[in-house]
Amino acid sequence: MIEVHELRVFLAAAEEENFSAAARKLHLSQPAISFQIQNLEQRLNVQLFQRNGKRIALTEAGHDLLPLARELVNLSARIEETMCAQQGIVKGHVVIGCSTSPGKYILPHLIGAFRKKYPDTQFSVEVMSRQEVEERLLTKQIHIGVLSLPAKSKDVECFPFFTDELILIVAANHPWATRGAIAPEELREADWVLRESGAATRHLVLATLAEHGLPSGDLRVTMELGSVEAAEAAVEAGHGVSFVSRVAARRGLELGRIKAITVEGLRIQRHILLARNKLRTCTCAQLKFREFVESPEGQQLIASVVA
Repeated sequence: MIEVHELRVFLAAAEEENFSAAARKLHLSQPAISFQIQNLEQRLNVQLFQRNGKRIALTEAGHDLLPLARELVNLSARIEETMCAQQGIVKGHVVIGCSTSPGKYILPHLIGAFRKKYPDTQFSVEVMSRQEVEERLLTKQIHIGVLSLPAKSKDVECFPFFTDELILIVAANHPWATRGAIAPEELREADWVLRESGAATRHLVLATLAEHGLPSGDLRVTMELGSVEAAEAAVEAGHGVSFVSRVAARRGLELGRIKAITVEGLRIQRHILLARNKLRTCTCAQLKFREFVESPEGQQLIASVVA
């Protein structure tokens, strides 16, 4: 008989494409992962992975097993969580895929407060691209997604999470730092630090600036970086100015490492969304977490971080 634990090991190895990485994810040793996979292959009488040095890849049989293993592991978890709910216990492991930097800063506060109410719950927050969030929702690898744009698939349902403001930041010793406000046309004079091509933040910033008479071709771009943290570090070091999430920049602003500058007549906001697979039944823990986010307590907590 196939053990659910073996299927969890198989899924971790398939997702990480590396036995050592799967071992770290499951808090097991690498030999234990190899042993479990070998047992499963012997029991099913198939080879599930092609080994190529440290990397592994699913065989055809492995690909066939993947959705079935996910379904069985998810069903096993739902059985346990449902039986706990019958006893008034909210229990379960909620996996959240986050594509937005502000989501990374909000979620720890929400999860911490939620677990004070429901200590038998566990959370994993994985940072990934917007496309990957949507794909993993559809393949049931994650339970909840955090997105800065609505999902493309009609099977992914989105709900309001919070409103994020993008602010212009400069180094503490930048000439604008003592002014507080500048005119939009002055933005042409700056060196710019932008997010990487494809980032939703970049597209929103460039589209807004273009609406205010500053097309992207007029910007003197010195750097394109892959995270808000990298952009903030570059600005702090004096390499340019950038629009970043106020939530993400909060600590740097409080410490005085960077300054927020008002651009007259220009304000950039975006709506951050929670997302779920409409075709997947929510567990008690997932429902309770969404209820908590929408509750006065949850909204007050979000407001305290966003402000």
